[in-house]
Amino acid sequence: MCGILGSVDFEKGVAEKYPALLKGLEAINHRGPDSSKNLVSGSSFLGHNRLSIIDLSSKADQPMKSASADAYLIYNGEIYNYKELKKNLSVKFNTNSDSEVVLEGYLNEGINFFKKLRGIYAFAILDNRAGQKIIIARDPSGIKPLYFYNKGSFSIFGSEIKAILPSVKKEVSINEDVIKCYLNLGYCPEPFTAYSQITAVDPGSVIEISKNETKKTKLISYSFTTENNFNYDENVAETEVRLKKAVERNLVADVEVAVALSGGIDSSLIYAYAHGSDSKIKGLTIGFDDKDYNEADIAKIYSDTMKGNHELVEVDLELNLDTLNKILLDFDQPYADSSAINVYYLTKATGKITKVLIGGDGGDELYNGYPSMTWLTYIDKLNKNMFTRNSGEAILSIAQKFSNPSQGRLVKRIADLWSDKPHELLYDWHSWFPRKTNFQNASPFLFDTNAGLNLYQSIFPEEIPENFKHYVVFDYFRKTMLGDYLRKTDMMSMLNHVEYRVPVLDEDLVSFALTIPFDQKSSLKESKKILRTIHRKIYPEKTSRIAKKGFTIPLDTSLSKDDFEVIKNELLKSGNIVNEYVKKDYVKFLFTSLNDREGASEDISRAGIYQRILMLYSLSLWNDQK
Repeated sequence: MCGILGSVDFEKGVAEKYPALLKGLEAINHRGPDSSKNLVSGSSFLGHNRLSIIDLSSKADQPMKSASADAYLIYNGEIYNYKELKKNLSVKFNTNSDSEVVLEGYLNEGINFFKKLRGIYAFAILDNRAGQKIIIARDPSGIKPLYFYNKGSFSIFGSEIKAILPSVKKEVSINEDVIKCYLNLGYCPEPFTAYSQITAVDPGSVIEISKNETKKTKLISYSFTTENNFNYDENVAETEVRLKKAVERNLVADVEVAVALSGGIDSSLIYAYAHGSDSKIKGLTIGFDDKDYNEADIAKIYSDTMKGNHELVEVDLELNLDTLNKILLDFDQPYADSSAINVYYLTKATGKITKVLIGGDGGDELYNGYPSMTWLTYIDKLNKNMFTRNSGEAILSIAQKFSNPSQGRLVKRIADLWSDKPHELLYDWHSWFPRKTNFQNASPFLFDTNAGLNLYQSIFPEEIPENFKHYVVFDYFRKTMLGDYLRKTDMMSMLNHVEYRVPVLDEDLVSFALTIPFDQKSSLKESKKILRTIHRKIYPEKTSRIAKKGFTIPLDTSLSKDDFEVIKNELLKSGNIVNEYVKKDYVKFLFTSLNDREGASEDISRAGIYQRILMLYSLSLWNDQK
């Protein structure tokens, strides 16, 4: 796993921007502290920071020159099936790396070779064989990040936005609609970024940059509409085969590999299959003092069942404002998923043990692990067939009969969703700071909240399914997972020089899982049915029934009152960007509610309060540092 930065200017060359390019490469040195090199060739610049995982020798450093042609590669990621691909290439290789296989495979077969890759990747190839051309590509799930800027004859791309900015800082501006969307969701949805001129490369896409044109090809696509004809047991059996194969692939490395073992279904299944291949593999678990967030006891049941190697990771959870600032600023744009803090601490501790950590990301999105994936389809169906838009008022009255505040809040949220059109349901449900939020009988927002919704609807339009159940899977996979969860694990792990692997997003497993009929994956009574069925074959029944639990941190008790006071003063300061988007009185209300839960509105939960504060603070911090 590494950091890449590349640029080309067919008219002016890159000499003038060379100092800025070096500055950008240095800005992502944390992604690859083992080696840093760059190359200027003709009109192009290639820079690479290496984290050595496969072939640890200096021969595998990059930019890597081909053994057979005038071509170079910079690469971020791992190809797990590189040894079998290598056997079919008639080339004398200089290294034992997976990276060289990507380069020589392209030179022999062109971009179609990329379809054979099984792994996580974002890379660039400089091809000088017939005029200079750069090819950049990204894996089909978007596991590894890749950002792109193009203006006239100049193009630049990199693993993180911070690598690109030194070369284009005077050329970029804030994307206001993305900021408005962020203020609902808490993240900036790909392919958009907080900068109008910088975008994320679409997953599965290849961009070919030459003097005469910049051509984009969607090389690898997933179908969100195709359903197989297998019965339930057949889909369980095929999932077992493909998941086992995916985990085995992810164990390929020349350094130690560990598993992030939480109390969840996905990570424990991965741990079981990994243990089956390597009985010495470690399961790493973070423990919390707060019982609502602690999963160490369940993780121990898993490791005891497998008679496996388990380590409770001791981390310094004395979170302070300096650490929070470091985490938030690393994202290069507003980002406010508080679970990033957990991932930061987990990977920081992992870095003292090994360079590679395997996680369970993707299982919820592919196998209906979120209960909302199922009941949102019922809301859509009932909304169409049985209810009017005024039904929300009736549901709201039901909510007031609940004695449990959390149950009442849930019903109120459902009431708000009842007037939604199908394409609005997911956006409003995902929002930590919903566009329909009411404060003192008015909106706390100082802008038209439809702007964020409209931008969200425009994402990957060519893939949007008509069937609502298919749309739910598409939405979670292509929006929430891509823009939030995968960015979180990549950015936090790489900040700590750790490679984070996700076997559930193996290309063959994803292609299959997306074809499983929606209703086989979940019901109103049970989420993630297929994975739970497999889980019961390995672990005690009681653990297979455990409800979905987010990997979050109690931010309100993790930061000190003094820290929150600093945040409050910053947000209420004259001229703060937050005041352009959200009413000051609402900001004050959030801090009052944080300190006085008895006096807080019943419409907002404990987590809802600190998540919204975090959203506003991240926006403020980014704006001050951009």
